[in-house]
Amino acid sequence: MKEGLINRSMQNDALQAIHPIQVVVRRTGLSADVIRAWERRYGSVKPQRTETNRRLYSGRDIEQLLLMSRAVALGRRISDVARLSPDELIRLVSIDGLDQEQIPVTVAKRSRESVRNQFNACLAAIQTLDPLALETALVNAAAAVSVPILLNEIVSTLVVHIGEQWRNGSLRPCHEHMTTAVLRSFLGEMALSKNMAGTGPVLVVTTPAGQHHELGALMVAIIAASGGWQSLYLGPNTPHDEIAFATTAKTAAAVALSISYPADDPRLADRLRKLRWQLPKDIPFWQAVRRLPATRRHWTRSGHYSQRDWMVYE
Repeated sequence: MKEGLINRSMQNDALQAIHPIQVVVRRTGLSADVIRAWERRYGSVKPQRTETNRRLYSGRDIEQLLLMSRAVALGRRISDVARLSPDELIRLVSIDGLDQEQIPVTVAKRSRESVRNQFNACLAAIQTLDPLALETALVNAAAAVSVPILLNEIVSTLVVHIGEQWRNGSLRPCHEHMTTAVLRSFLGEMALSKNMAGTGPVLVVTTPAGQHHELGALMVAIIAASGGWQSLYLGPNTPHDEIAFATTAKTAAAVALSISYPADDPRLADRLRKLRWQLPKDIPFWQAVRRLPATRRHWTRSGHYSQRDWMVYE
C-alpha cells in the first residue's frame, strides 16, 4: 500500500505543474534566466501559468532541463538538443558520457574549445553591435560551463579584451557601452536567480562612492550566492554611511566592495576609513581591487585595518 502511494506521488510530480521556478533552479543548477531563455527561444519546456502569471513546472519539465543541461555540458549546442525528446536526450547523453569516461583528454580539449567558442560568439556579437546575439551567447555560455569558468574565462576576459580593443582603436566607445549594458543586465538577472534559495549569511556587495564600474561587484555577488551566501547587492557608487546602514539593518556577516576606477581618486582612502569606523568591529570588510596598489598603502596606514579584513588583487 505504502509503495503504491509513493509511486502515485512520483507520477503526479512528473505530470503536474506544481514547481515554481526557484525549485527548478535548485534542482537543475541552471539559472532562472537560462531556463526562461530556453523556454522562450526553443520551446523546450512549456510551464503553466498561475492567475498571477507565475511559472509552474512539472517533474517532466525538470527532467527535460536536466538532460539538456547535461548534453550542453558534454559539448552539444543547445540549438541541436533543445527539441529532442527525453528518450533521445537520454541516448545522446549516455553516448557522450561514455566517450567522456573513455577519452578524458579529448573531453578536456572539447571543454577548452567550448570556452573559446563561447567567447568568440560573444565577441562577434559585440563587433556587429548586436545586443540580442550577445545575450544569446551569454545564456548559451551559462548553460555550457560552470559559474567560475563563465565569470573568469568568458565575462572577465571579455571585459578586459573589449577595453584593450577600445584603447587601441579597434572598437569604438559605442561597442564598449553596448557590452556593458548587456553584461549589467545579464549579470544582474543571474545574481537575482542565484539568490532565490539563499538561506545563508548576508553579504552586502557594492562599490564605494565615486566607483561607478559595477560589473566586478555583480560577479562577486554571483559567486557569493553560488557559495550559499545571501548577496545583498546595493548597486554602484554607494556612500559609506548607506553601506554601514544596510549592513546593520540586514545583520550582515560581511561587506564586499569592488574597486577598479578611477585609481587616483584622492577621496577613496578617506571613504574606506570612514566605512571601517562605521562598521561593527566584528564585521569583516573585503575588497576586490583592480590595479590599485596605492589603495592598500592608504588602507593599512589608516590604523583601522582588521585581521579579518582582506583585499584581493585582480
